Amino acid sequence: MGKHLSACWVLLWLHHQWVAGKTQVEQSPQSLVVHEGESCVLQCNYTVTPFNNLRWYKQDTGRGPVSLTVLTNKEEKTSRGRYSATLDEGAKHSTLHITASLLDDAATYICVVAAPCSPET
Repeated sequence: MGKHLSACWVLLWLHHQWVAGKTQVEQSPQSLVVHEGESCVLQCNYTVTPFNNLRWYKQDTGRGPVSLTVLTNKEEKTSRGRYSATLDEGAKHSTLHITASLLDDAATYICVVAAPCSPET
């Protein structure tokens, strides 16, 4: 009996953060099809300055977002199970790696960049 691999849809919500009419955070790809057991990489580029931290979230349909990782300027890589994330603060870029994907990974993935609060914001 052959092993049947189901398609795992990993959907990205293209999250844009607008400040004064400028896009501050962009994710790619907008959507992605990954077969169960395969790995994938999601990208996040940002122009937010000054930078405080970058967070990756997973949001299942009909549920609130769940934090996968938090990266600060002192951290370049974090791991949590099959999820790992990297941060290149100089290039203003982050990646989220999902290894050995499962059907449960089908969700929306959101990259959020935070700036420090100031009296002007």
